[in-house]
Amino acid sequence: MLYLVPYTFLGNSLAPLPYDGAVVYLGSRFSLPLIVSVAVAATLIIEMWNIEVLTRVLARDGTRGFRNHRFTQWTLRWYRKAPFWSLVATCVLPIVPHYPMRFLAVLAGYPLWKYQLSVTLGRGIRYAVLAGIGLVLPIPGPWIVVASLVVLAFGIRSARRMNRGNVDPATPSELGGRSKPATAEEA
Repeated sequence: MLYLVPYTFLGNSLAPLPYDGAVVYLGSRFSLPLIVSVAVAATLIIEMWNIEVLTRVLARDGTRGFRNHRFTQWTLRWYRKAPFWSLVATCVLPIVPHYPMRFLAVLAGYPLWKYQLSVTLGRGIRYAVLAGIGLVLPIPGPWIVVASLVVLAFGIRSARRMNRGNVDPATPSELGGRSKPATAEEA
C-alpha cells in the first residue's frame, strides 16, 4: 500500500504515468476508504507542487507568447465559465487529460483551495470507482501491468506523433523546430 504514494505522485505529476492499474490492483487487497484516502492525500500533495511550479514557470517573460496566444485565451474564456466542474470532470474521466487544466487554473488565478477541493472530489470519485472495479473483478496483477505498459506505450507514441506533426518549420531547431540542411552559402 505504501508504494501507492510515490506511484500517485508520478501519475499526477507534470510528466504523467498511468497509475489507474495500481488502484484497481489494490481494490481487491485493501479497504476502499483506505485506498481513496491515501491516494487523494498523495494527489493533493503533488498537485500543490504542480501548481507552485506552474505558477513560477508561467510568470516568466518567456511564456508571454503562450499566455497571450489566441488559443490559450480562447480556452481560458471557456474554462472561466465553469472552472470548478471542469476540473472535477477532468479528474474523474480517464479519457480527458487533467494536466492542461492545471495550466488554465494557474493562468485564470483560480484559488488553490478551490482547485484542491475539485481535485479531492474528482480524484476521490475516480479512485473509488477504480478500487471498486478491483474489488468486484479481481484482475491478476500481471494483466494490470501489461495493460498499464500498453497504455504508456500508446501515450508516448501519441505524444511523439503530436510533436512531430505540429512543429512550425520556421521554429529554430534549438527550440524544437526542424533543422534545415546547410546550404553552400551557410557552410
